[in-house]
Amino acid sequence: MHVDWRFTGDGVLAFVGGALALIGVWWSNHQSVKNLKKQVETEGSARVEETERQMKAVAKAILFEIDDLYRYHLCGAHGYLEGKAKQGELPEVVRIPASVFAVYQGTTPRLGELADDVVEGVVHFYGKAQKYFALCEDFRAEREAHSELALCHPDNRKAATLFGYCMDSLPGLTRAAYIACERLSGFAGVEFKAPRLAIAAEDIAVLNRDTERIEHEEVHRI
Repeated sequence: MHVDWRFTGDGVLAFVGGALALIGVWWSNHQSVKNLKKQVETEGSARVEETERQMKAVAKAILFEIDDLYRYHLCGAHGYLEGKAKQGELPEVVRIPASVFAVYQGTTPRLGELADDVVEGVVHFYGKAQKYFALCEDFRAEREAHSELALCHPDNRKAATLFGYCMDSLPGLTRAAYIACERLSGFAGVEFKAPRLAIAAEDIAVLNRDTERIEHEEVHRI
């Protein structure tokens, strides 16, 4: 059987048309895959950016809660208590509201998504703060149980002991607040500077010195 391999005009056109159709299909698929990859990358970047935005918002909320705790409950407290101790008086302590840790308690499930050093600083501060406020509440209850407010009165021995614990806790607690806020500021992109952040006005060198002195004294008391 004889096969004629010569192309006719119609055959050439049909061949070229088929080739162009195949190229068109390939190009369409290639563009679809390329666009899909670009869409996935864009959505992935958007998710990352949204997660970062949310984490910065969490860090900023905790930052300002700690700064408020310092501003309204810790700032100047150590000097005030030292003054009362020198006067030989049991100071009055206001009841701490239950909502004082509201932001921290509400964001705890997401805390682990922050940077490790930030998490460490935050957890350390709130642990010390909870112990301090529990001491203050114990002292307040003990103080109110007696009418005599002299520090050296026999009926006030327990109150005087609790008072001493409260006073000695303050430098370490303030130092923990300073460190936590400094780390949170860096993470959240908030300038660590007073007066916007009251805690930034503290002298960390003095806090380190006072904390080390009290810890040294506690070791020797033991």
